[in-house]
Amino acid sequence: MSLERLLHYVSLDGAGGVEQQFVDFVRAASDLSPARQAVVACGQGIHPLVAARLDRDVPVVFEKYARGLKLPKWPRALRRQRQRHIVERNRPDVVLIWNRLRDSLDTLAAAGAERCIYWERGASWFAGESRAKREFLASVPAIICNSHAARRMLELRWEYAGQVRVIHNALRPSLLPAAPPEPRQRPAGNSLTFGVVARLESIKGVAVALHALARLRSHGYKATLRIAGDGPERAGLRRLAQRLNITDQVVFEGLVADMAAFYSRIDLLVHPALREPFGQIAVEAGAYGVPAVVSAVDGLVEVIEHERTGLCIEPTLDAADYRALGGGDADLPPYVYDPARDTIAAPRALDPETLCRAIMQICNDDTRYARMSEAGLRAARERFVFDNHVRDALASIESFIDSGRLSPSC
Repeated sequence: MSLERLLHYVSLDGAGGVEQQFVDFVRAASDLSPARQAVVACGQGIHPLVAARLDRDVPVVFEKYARGLKLPKWPRALRRQRQRHIVERNRPDVVLIWNRLRDSLDTLAAAGAERCIYWERGASWFAGESRAKREFLASVPAIICNSHAARRMLELRWEYAGQVRVIHNALRPSLLPAAPPEPRQRPAGNSLTFGVVARLESIKGVAVALHALARLRSHGYKATLRIAGDGPERAGLRRLAQRLNITDQVVFEGLVADMAAFYSRIDLLVHPALREPFGQIAVEAGAYGVPAVVSAVDGLVEVIEHERTGLCIEPTLDAADYRALGGGDADLPPYVYDPARDTIAAPRALDPETLCRAIMQICNDDTRYARMSEAGLRAARERFVFDNHVRDALASIESFIDSGRLSPSC
């Protein structure tokens, strides 16, 4: 039996990584498969940036709205009936639930768990040991994960015992360079511009990058930090830059529309995140020949090949040390995955001095820098091809229809 009808359940209120990956997945799947796709938007609406890019041939309905009216939470029978109506109308072979670990029990009930696949993209890290999450994971028969780290988080934290297929994220077509870049050469002399691409929130560790910049300058580097992104910590990070006396060497670029131009302005990507289920930014940097220094946490070690496309640095500072550096703790998850020890533990931050030394290791060595740049370009071309990513997912879904298994290797 082949895949004829695929029904996606996904929240599209935001325009972050999951939403953008979803839009490009639907577009590519339409080109690669004759299956009819439909979308159930599970939030309050659809972000304008997402709506502008959605495939117009793919119908969208809303989970919590009927005839333009929002259905109340109580009595629950109203929303459950809406779920049944959506499933009966679309008659899907498979329901693909995108990163909705907490709020999908009614979807399982309406569709039947036997035709549901959950796609884990970071929700298993979130706080809240709710009964609904455990009930969902006890019922859903198959999960696709965007990293081995996501798989182990489900198994170690949530004790998931069902079948799992790891399918790494890939470089979205909209982010591909217009022309194949050439490998980079190390910046001349002691000049250096490194970049951070992140939402400005405590989980991304941007405060550590500011401290590393201050240390680089104390070592005599003419170093500059460019930050692409915005968020709740922006004002606090500006104050930290003032306190470290590096205001003139930090450029807050805000939300950047032209990321190709941004990558052309930096020599090195630094991603000192305390949690990162995959690490899409590191893939993007590699596609432009920019080596990366990242935290050795969660899925980042699956993207950056240590000593080949960049460096993966073990985080060693606890939450109290991170706060002392100016980092917050409002959005820190209770656990992250430690790939070196195959365990889950409280999140830790990079030591700024260790990060500073790692940056110097790459940027003091012409051969190493050029080799890493070339390897990053090759990885983007060979390991993170979006059509291959979509083909792998569609093949797993087809296998699930035929045999109840995502693939023979599950």
